[in-house]
Amino acid sequence: METTDVIIVGAGPAGLALAISLAKFNVHSVLLEKELGITQDPRGVYLTNDAVRILWDLGVGDCLEKIGHEPPSVSFHTSSFVNAPFHALDAFGSDGFWQALPNAILHIQPMLESALRQKVIESPFCDLRCGCLVVGKQQDRDYPVIEYKDEMGVHRTIKGSFVVGADGKKGVVRKHFLEASAGIKQVDGSYRYDGTWVAANLKLVVPTPETHPEFPLWELGFTPEAVYDLFWPRGWHFCSPPGKATAAGRFGPYGERLWRHEFAQDDWDDSMDAVELLWEHLTPMITRKRDSSDKLFPCGEVTYPRDCINILRCRPYRFTHKVVNKWYDDRTILIGDAAHVFPPFGGQGIASGFRDAHQLAWRIFLLQRLPGSNREVRDRLLGAWARERHQGVKDAAAVTATNGRLCNQGNDIFFWLFRCLSWMLQHIPIIPRGPDPMSAAETRGYQPVEDGFFLRQFGGGGRLAQIYIESTHKSPMLSDGLIRQTDTVMTLLVIGTGDYENLVAEAQAAIRAINLDRSVLSESSIRVFTLDNPSTNGGNTIEQYFPTPIPKLAGMGITVKRGYSTSNYIRRFKLTTKFVIARPDFYTFALADNVEELVECLRRLQSSLQGTG
Repeated sequence: METTDVIIVGAGPAGLALAISLAKFNVHSVLLEKELGITQDPRGVYLTNDAVRILWDLGVGDCLEKIGHEPPSVSFHTSSFVNAPFHALDAFGSDGFWQALPNAILHIQPMLESALRQKVIESPFCDLRCGCLVVGKQQDRDYPVIEYKDEMGVHRTIKGSFVVGADGKKGVVRKHFLEASAGIKQVDGSYRYDGTWVAANLKLVVPTPETHPEFPLWELGFTPEAVYDLFWPRGWHFCSPPGKATAAGRFGPYGERLWRHEFAQDDWDDSMDAVELLWEHLTPMITRKRDSSDKLFPCGEVTYPRDCINILRCRPYRFTHKVVNKWYDDRTILIGDAAHVFPPFGGQGIASGFRDAHQLAWRIFLLQRLPGSNREVRDRLLGAWARERHQGVKDAAAVTATNGRLCNQGNDIFFWLFRCLSWMLQHIPIIPRGPDPMSAAETRGYQPVEDGFFLRQFGGGGRLAQIYIESTHKSPMLSDGLIRQTDTVMTLLVIGTGDYENLVAEAQAAIRAINLDRSVLSESSIRVFTLDNPSTNGGNTIEQYFPTPIPKLAGMGITVKRGYSTSNYIRRFKLTTKFVIARPDFYTFALADNVEELVECLRRLQSSLQGTG
């Protein structure tokens, strides 16, 4: 019988991300995908902050400009995006998340999946098999065995240490294997929403004086691009009642001229015509009687030429928020839409699948590598993962709920108060701005989670900030490289100023004393981070990493966001922190003020990875 480390059912974004994440730890995986090719209909279009960071970590950062664009804003309008927004999120141009990379990407999902598949194909640790239909699951002692039919219809079996269901909300792993045997099902999440929307993807063509000589705006001096920008405004737009709740905006690279248009249709029945409803809803929004400066057109109302609008897809969808009542059973695990689904108000669907995968991979590696890894250790690692991801989904649902309420509820008291607060923040400078709820969750990380894989009493569970850093031997890079340029799961950061060679020596002695497995942490995975320029410390021989000065970044053509600070990385720690045990998924395991605390943190790390039986 064929064997592998991990069998991944489903090669959508979450499954591909898991395979690449596992490959970084030299863990083999086989992906079984029932479709022969990538579905070319773009579905999810929005990737929020840390999803962009994860993609960069997976090695597709250089493809992002070909996949999508960073939105300049997210705007909230009454009734239509023709109307001026009553509120706009400006977090996209600012560093509110303390993340050097873009805070969001409006992408083309087939292009995203193509980039991820290319990474999978290039890896010797990944085996993507398309046209494979999973038909059964058995057990061979402690290990799961998957039965499937390959592209030629031949019945095959494969055994793995783990099976991961990444096959969507109606996938076979949960619906056929785990519902009956383990009682695992999707239940209502923290955001209660259930509605039917019509969702359309549009491919737009720009009219020109040659193709549309009678179009009245040419006489007013409009260029083709100015016409396009007026009728199809940049950014993402939520429109609330009166009228149908709407979510719309450009996606993909600007040159692709793609537009997503979704609107609520709660009275939907199958006798309705989705395309007819789309034109009925869209036409008033692409009809203008004023220019962008609010000046009336002398020619009256102007509608964007319908023959310049191609409908790629238009059909109803039922949007809801669900999450599984249990994330895994023994060696079978659920990620992505197989574990949770979201309405499209927060860009959290694909992003949450990336988080599931990125935070699961290193745990599977440890379970494969650690000697004496048993059911107790497995439940401890996977249980902590499930608790953390439950909190992550709850945080994602809170963002979705805020946007969803503004989009769906109309002018209720919450909506009115929100608009008043927005106006005061914009026009009364003495009123302090409160923290953005997404930024607050970003800073907090998993610290609210009971029994997560970190030490709460030692400040663990927070998320690492991201800045640009360099060393005496390395050119500027993202600070995430500090924790991914080691051959261990954990990284030990030494936070120092001045002469910190003594701190490094203490850290080395502590690691030797605890004698952790080398796959977890070793002396080779110590990294020194300092705010000092090492040129002032010529006596030190240890490589030191420090923030790249903003003027140097500017000279390299790297633009930083408003509010970016070279001190952000260290500001996520306490002023007294000397040592940070960092996980590979951008979270901290523990912070220590001195070597005694470090020894205790390392001892607890070792204990958490050992079974008693």
